[in-house]
Amino acid sequence: MKRRAFISVYDKVGLIDFAKNLVEKFDYEIVASGDTFDVLKNADIEVINAAEFSNTSGLLSNEYNALSETILAAVLSNGENSRIMTDIERVAIKPFDMVVVNLCPFEKLKLESENTDEIIEKIDIAGFTLLRAAAKNYKNVTVITDKIDYYVALNANEFGRLKLAIKAFNLTSNYDKSVYSLLAEESGDKTFKTFNFEKLKDLQYGENPHQKGAVYKAGKMVDYEVINGKELTFNNILNVTEAVNMVSEFYDVNCVAIIRHTKPCGVALGRSLYEAYTKAFDCDPISSFYGVVGFSKPVDEEVAKHLNSMSVEVVVAPDYDEKAVELFKDNSDIKLVKLNTSLKEYRRLTVEEIILTPFGALVQDRNNSELDKDKFKVVTREKPTPEQIEDAVFAWKVVKHAKTNSVVIAKDFKAVAIAQGQTNAITAVEHALDYACDNSKEAVLASDAVLTAEDCIYSAVQSRISLIIQPGGSIKDQSLIDVCDKYGISMITTGIRNYRQ
Repeated sequence: MKRRAFISVYDKVGLIDFAKNLVEKFDYEIVASGDTFDVLKNADIEVINAAEFSNTSGLLSNEYNALSETILAAVLSNGENSRIMTDIERVAIKPFDMVVVNLCPFEKLKLESENTDEIIEKIDIAGFTLLRAAAKNYKNVTVITDKIDYYVALNANEFGRLKLAIKAFNLTSNYDKSVYSLLAEESGDKTFKTFNFEKLKDLQYGENPHQKGAVYKAGKMVDYEVINGKELTFNNILNVTEAVNMVSEFYDVNCVAIIRHTKPCGVALGRSLYEAYTKAFDCDPISSFYGVVGFSKPVDEEVAKHLNSMSVEVVVAPDYDEKAVELFKDNSDIKLVKLNTSLKEYRRLTVEEIILTPFGALVQDRNNSELDKDKFKVVTREKPTPEQIEDAVFAWKVVKHAKTNSVVIAKDFKAVAIAQGQTNAITAVEHALDYACDNSKEAVLASDAVLTAEDCIYSAVQSRISLIIQPGGSIKDQSLIDVCDKYGISMITTGIRNYRQ
């Protein structure tokens, strides 16, 4: 007796070839519904319209469309000993051996309409019901939710059917969570937080070789491709993220950021990309080796020549010209990552940050703080020049992405020193100024944390800093301002703290 498959799919890529194989090579009888039936019928594939399986009892509502109790019962059937007959004699309902259903992605439904009622109305209840029924009966039914499983599933044993059932339950579960999130957002109910993580692949290892690592799909993701070298490692992904976070702050100009161990060690802007790169490299040449280099603009041949001459782990950029790619082809040690998502769009991708701890899951909004030059305060008698203000804005954006306590010394759109990860602001200021040395003359000092000690100002005076930009808001503010006034240093307070653990 022929085996039977029920097919109703949103994504019809590969459907016709798959259905032909079912009928011609595996002797299946196909039942299909809606436009899936039309597609198969028009392709001259023998197919039964699910509408023939009428809902004689009337227990199912109209939204189930072609799904009737007889079809659902046949999916849940145990096999030969559980034959089910409809009261319409011309149609013999026998058990289904396979259910192929994929759903319209929920994100697509949200893109098509902003009206919650319209989105909910489009949810495929019939498909959900069939998927759950088939997954529950995986010992007798093969359930397929994804076109990539079409041919793997044809010869699946019971364990294989179990894996497919798990995938089906995960799909319906995540879909339900997406619906919940939409309704919760609409109602303001934040009692539950849902995490829809789908494993994309295992990684070679985690941060260290003794740790397992994997990457999961989490909501909206950046579209990228590795066009040279091996696949990205766990640590590569962390560092690439930091590099793109930084250059996305300057997506409309030539910016280069060099990252090592998730920390910026060189950031600069330039009239050309090459100028920005050389300025960034000059900030900390030692740390730049074996680092990740991020670019806000396409990498050209001139930049590629310099990168190819040094040890770099990963280069990430919106694009590469043909000559640049050719230069890297003989150097498989350098991984080239091409961003297909624009940097402007990238800034809107991450809306929340999640940290899982033994004490609970910590969730916070992404730090999207912006510095408005019309709103920050110049609190000293000495007023900064327009050029100093531009450097201050640049330094503020860089220090925002460094690890607390952090201090950035900048001049001419170049970070000349970055001190970070210190346990107090005084140490951060001193480390940054010591590293900058003579480059601190007439430079800007930016702090992510509120400065509370006069020693910070005295150190800046000795190093001939011209402008300090910091959050302000301490009870010691006035005493710090008085020191600045005494020695002719300008100070800007932003009212924005940028702690980063």
